[in-house]
Amino acid sequence: MSILEANELLLLAQARTGLSDFGPEDFREGLQTLIAGLNADAEVRPDRVKHLRENILRILVNRLWFHKDLADHPEILDEVIASPIIISSLPRTASTKLHRLLGATGDFQIVEYWKGHMFARRPSLPDGGREQRIADTRAYEKWLYEVSPDMITGHPVFTDEAEEEMQLFEYTFRTASCGCFPSSSYFNWLLTADPIPAYDYLKMQLQYLQWQFPESRSKPWLLKTPVHFGLESQLCRIFDRPRFIVTHRDPAKCVPSAAVVTYNWHRLYVDSEIDFTVGEGIAHYLGMATDDHLAWRDTNPGLDILDIAFNDIALHDMDVVRTIYDRFGLKLTDKSRQAMQDWSAGNPRNKFGGHSYSAEQFGTSDAAIHKRFEAYIERFGPLL
Repeated sequence: MSILEANELLLLAQARTGLSDFGPEDFREGLQTLIAGLNADAEVRPDRVKHLRENILRILVNRLWFHKDLADHPEILDEVIASPIIISSLPRTASTKLHRLLGATGDFQIVEYWKGHMFARRPSLPDGGREQRIADTRAYEKWLYEVSPDMITGHPVFTDEAEEEMQLFEYTFRTASCGCFPSSSYFNWLLTADPIPAYDYLKMQLQYLQWQFPESRSKPWLLKTPVHFGLESQLCRIFDRPRFIVTHRDPAKCVPSAAVVTYNWHRLYVDSEIDFTVGEGIAHYLGMATDDHLAWRDTNPGLDILDIAFNDIALHDMDVVRTIYDRFGLKLTDKSRQAMQDWSAGNPRNKFGGHSYSAEQFGTSDAAIHKRFEAYIERFGPLL
């Protein structure tokens, strides 16, 4: 029995907004593939179907509002995204800590969680509906922890803090950022889907956010998501002179930890037990991304890349910060330094509790993971 129907959702989004222009048509393939997968293999809990529908409708409605603004304000696409700093790494490498630590300074343009969750302005509301957008995001954040409380121990999200622009990828239905929707067939499609439309759309979304908040236009963008890992060539295509930070950790730690986080996201909509084969699938996906990342580095020797070890971020974060500011020619003020020290003191590791995991718990082993990532380990061993 079908729980969702793509055309119905499209029509409902149009009815809610009174708008009809969704922008580039390439999002429809991903939407239809996602809906087909959710109907076929997701086993969504009956009491979560409404939430799932509303989450997809949120994406469609935001697209409609976005393209109304683009039609009314074509100057949005004249915004220049100048030499962003991009953290692109395997997941679970302390990249989130580094991202939020730097984001606490106010020295960068960042995508706070609410700006990704409700990225488009609300027509006819003061200030583009900022207060309502924030309120909607807080309600969603509250619901996340009610239905999947263990999320707080893995990759917690907070309405007002820096968050991955993987949220913005949701609006194209075309990257692994939609992995929170629990469909194996959809995820398999994502592995071969063309990423170009997603990155073209991402650039427009960042231009749109910069246009909405012009007071921060002079600051460099600070971006971060493991979705970029292995797809850095797309970032070099859409941005002028991007600068990269790559955080590193033993892949045998990354793979099972990523499996735990994925499981907690899936629990939003399904009532399943841990899939004891998911480790092999995640190792395969991240292994392919790593191969592509290494090939990108090898074919682009002039790249501006700063490599940083997980343990340095975990144990010596302010030393890491000074290295970043020096490397990229940024001025580290006393105010920024204090903001980061305050954030670090208020967010110790495992603040909300840790989670235990092992490779074997997810159907693989440290040895198997090390073999798959042999080339990566050989190159970056001292940082792991």
